[in-house]
Amino acid sequence: MIVISNTGPLVALAKLDRLDLLNQLVPDGVFIPPIIQRELWAKSSFESAALEAALDGFIQVRSKPETVPVAVELATMYLDEGEKQVVRLAASLDEPLFVLLDDNAGRKAAQKLDLAVTGTAGLLVSAKKQGLIPAVIPLLEALRTHGYWLSDELVEHVRRLVKE
Repeated sequence: MIVISNTGPLVALAKLDRLDLLNQLVPDGVFIPPIIQRELWAKSSFESAALEAALDGFIQVRSKPETVPVAVELATMYLDEGEKQVVRLAASLDEPLFVLLDDNAGRKAAQKLDLAVTGTAGLLVSAKKQGLIPAVIPLLEALRTHGYWLSDELVEHVRRLVKE
């Protein structure tokens, strides 16, 4: 299985210095459309070095489709350009995949197209279940400390799910 990722989850994992989790959880490939690569290159904060290393290492750029079916066009028409390209790229592929998105509008668009979706928190839950990390909640709290917005409802939902 591969993953098509938006900028947000990659930045979140870089803030935690845990981009390695993505590589371990999705060894078949982490793909981004070109606009996400440009967004990641534009980052000029402490996580920039980790993002650049991941771009030079395991994250691969895959071109977006030139044309998309009408259903995909309609589902993505109101998304920002990055989310639009992520969902369109995912919808164009005929291989097992999931979309890594934190933004609610992008998640809903992907789900309308029957694409499997998870976010940063879901990825961290999977990492804990596979024994790659001891706990999720401290990482979510660290993200908040670094200015990454996570709703109280999401954090509480994850707390109940992982029993922390």
